[in-house]
Amino acid sequence: MTLAMTCLEIIGLKDDLQAITETLRRLGCVHIDNLSEMPELSARPFTLDAETLRAQESLTALASQIDGLLEVLGGPQTEMTQERPALEDDLDTIAASVAALAPEIQMLIARRNRLKADADALPRYEATLRRLLPIVPPSASDPHHTMVALLISRAHMNVLDAVEKEVIALTGGRVEMADTDVDALTHAVLFVFPTEFSRPIEELLGREDISRLRLPGELGQGLPESTLNALRRRLAAIPEESAQVDRELAELAGTWKPRLSTWRELLRERLATYAIYSRFGETDMTFVLVGWVPTVDVARVSAALTEAGRDRVIVQELPLTHDLMKRAPVALNNPPVAQPFESLVALLALPRYGGVDPTRLMALFLPIFFGMMLGDVGYGVLLLLISLGLVRKFRTGMARSISLVLAMGPAWGILFGFLYGEAFGTLGAAFGLHALWLDRTSPEHVTALLLTTVGIGAAHITLGLVLGVWEAVREKSRNLLLERSGMLVGLIGLFLLVGALVNILPRGAMTPAIAGVIVGVVLLGAPMGWLGILVGPIEFIGLLGNVLSYLRIAAIGLASVYLAKVANDMAGMAGNVVVGVILAVLIHALNLVMGTFSPTIHSLRLHYVEFFRKFYEGGGKAYEPFGAQPGHRL
Repeated sequence: MTLAMTCLEIIGLKDDLQAITETLRRLGCVHIDNLSEMPELSARPFTLDAETLRAQESLTALASQIDGLLEVLGGPQTEMTQERPALEDDLDTIAASVAALAPEIQMLIARRNRLKADADALPRYEATLRRLLPIVPPSASDPHHTMVALLISRAHMNVLDAVEKEVIALTGGRVEMADTDVDALTHAVLFVFPTEFSRPIEELLGREDISRLRLPGELGQGLPESTLNALRRRLAAIPEESAQVDRELAELAGTWKPRLSTWRELLRERLATYAIYSRFGETDMTFVLVGWVPTVDVARVSAALTEAGRDRVIVQELPLTHDLMKRAPVALNNPPVAQPFESLVALLALPRYGGVDPTRLMALFLPIFFGMMLGDVGYGVLLLLISLGLVRKFRTGMARSISLVLAMGPAWGILFGFLYGEAFGTLGAAFGLHALWLDRTSPEHVTALLLTTVGIGAAHITLGLVLGVWEAVREKSRNLLLERSGMLVGLIGLFLLVGALVNILPRGAMTPAIAGVIVGVVLLGAPMGWLGILVGPIEFIGLLGNVLSYLRIAAIGLASVYLAKVANDMAGMAGNVVVGVILAVLIHALNLVMGTFSPTIHSLRLHYVEFFRKFYEGGGKAYEPFGAQPGHRL
């Protein structure tokens, strides 16, 4: 069901704005509406002064810095510090601390990035140097000579001949050359020449735009052998240096993350306050806001606001008109056993305020439908254990709700497994398990199973139509009332007609049954005028299709039990016990997966399509109280 809400208009002096806002935050139960969307209340939109806007920009920038620091520090989520100082008193301290901490962290991150880049790049240099080492001319060790290494793509080897000729010409032939393949795509060339020719050769290589082998500066520019040794020492030192950086970051995280988390929360609260002001209205001297409060909390909210405003604040209840009721936020209030199903209802849409909340009905019928389809003790036990494991893993959020819903379905599946006499299909019969109600593997019971599911569908849809008629009366909607009444009357007439035809009811019921069907079709088509003459019968046939759609409960269950039977038969037909067991386990595993998804999907479909459409009106606005923590629940 939905929680009863009261609409409060709150008017106070601007001098008390901060005190009132902080009180609303502390209460955490007032949903603040946008006053600009309520023309019945006259007040211009609230505007922030220039000083407040500058403060908002500063807080936004500071909050972004803190978010960045927390993201960099990483690691598991930490608790905030117990102290929650007043933001105004500590804003300068917070800003100064962040300004001092940021460069220290940035320096460590830059160092870690450099180490990672070296760890990635140096092995490639090492491989290149190892290929060059055997071809280095002896003259390269002469201190009066310079060595240059070029890397040329094998696709551009023609450039090498021209470069070699120009180098020979520049040096007057006083150059030694050697070359080798570095890999399948790259060729390396060494030039060793007197140092006096370094400048003209550098200019030549610059004009030709040829890649040179340039090593990181810290490795030096000596011979390949000495450079290679320096490179290996550098690679060996990188892991310890990286570990040292990580230790320093971890130490900073342990010291600063709780403080940063606290400061971030304080900044978010203040920024949320600035954002909520856009929903206020104002006059020259006062501010105005409209808030929705659970009716049970009205007295508490009024007393707290009066105290915060020093008796200079006006809190009055607004009459809940039809237009105002459309704006009321929706808070679902269901018993714990039904609460996991609220997320499934919300997947479709929240109910409108004052409308029917189908959560409890879904909590009743969906697990039963799931259990009727699964109907197996063995599969039910396995799925129940898996679901309970997921419940233990997921403590909050939608994942936990879905896990709880999945746990309820297999529980009913175990119950129906005893009623059907099934445990891993026909395997239960080998251990003395027999049907207490219907044996789905027996052909003579299939008709009874089909009729049972049709009867359940008829009852389920009839309940939806009764709720739909009540909703139409409450909404004072003539068209919906005619449409849903026509469906209900026609369906009841059809029940009577079938009862008379199969001799459950006396033949005298035939006439009122036919009359009920005719009246239902007429009422169903009445809202559409003359077009209803054609549309009415079509809609009624669609209603019958909705009822017959519940046959899927029997069909999915039968498919499951016969697939399990195939698995059991395969174990005995394989000719080899091991192979038979493996085949049986694989087929049972497939059946278990199908037994999880198919009943879930089709149970949801029966609710969303066949049941909800008969009465459910979505479009509700979620109740989001100002100051409440995420996951807040009344």
